[in-house]
Amino acid sequence: MATPGQVHLDIDGGVATLTLDRPSRRNALDGPMWAAIGAQASAAAEAGARVLIVTGAGPHFCSGLDLNMDNPLVTDVAGTVMAGEAGRPMGEETIRRLKAWTAPVRTFPGLSIAAIEGVCIGGGLEVALHCDVRIASRGAWFSLPEARWGMVPDVGGSTLLTRLVGPGRAAMIAASGRRYTADEAYDLGLLEQLSAPGGALSAARALAADTLKSAPIATQLALEQIRSVPGRGLEDCFATETVAGAKALAGGEVMEGMASFAERRPPAWAPDAG
Repeated sequence: MATPGQVHLDIDGGVATLTLDRPSRRNALDGPMWAAIGAQASAAAEAGARVLIVTGAGPHFCSGLDLNMDNPLVTDVAGTVMAGEAGRPMGEETIRRLKAWTAPVRTFPGLSIAAIEGVCIGGGLEVALHCDVRIASRGAWFSLPEARWGMVPDVGGSTLLTRLVGPGRAAMIAASGRRYTADEAYDLGLLEQLSAPGGALSAARALAADTLKSAPIATQLALEQIRSVPGRGLEDCFATETVAGAKALAGGEVMEGMASFAERRPPAWAPDAG
């Protein structure tokens, strides 16, 4: 299915692929595209997809916010700037709206994967940071240039980047606005996996196929625990981890898991979303 914001969703065998499809502008995000990202990620969750892959059409993932004047978000930003201090409430409302539109990617109940080729900068990198896993081809490159434009990576970028790579590396990336190759981004901890050029989506699909072999309830509970760990104390994490483990056992999937292992067959999870 497609939306006016040029964001397409395809669901096949439990795997939802969300494609940013505006290659003429390197998949730059205008207002309708931001909104469509959230709507389509929510639709994938409601359809029971167990894996969400976010990718870009053509040679690039996403060049960030579309800065052309035909983007209504640019009009909102300009209005905030012109109003000065009095425009702060308008600016905060715009940022909250962008965060709300992106949140369904971060809270997707299954595994979310960004499959990245080419450019991944600014708001595009922030979308990727909302995913659990980032897989990029060695031809990709990354940047958070907002500070060079007098802006802040405020659609979760500052927070999510710090949680992912640590405060020192996050400060270096955000303050410098530097451009990083895929190999450099991998070394910094920004990426979980590298692929050959043109191979990011195939690598993401391979990870999705492996994920579908895992028990759906247990996978969701594990992901909820993993996502909640940063910023919490060890004892609090251990406590919620214990609750999640007991909840998974009570769900009964372990019986099928043990039986399929003993019988040397693939597990037949119920409900079967794959």
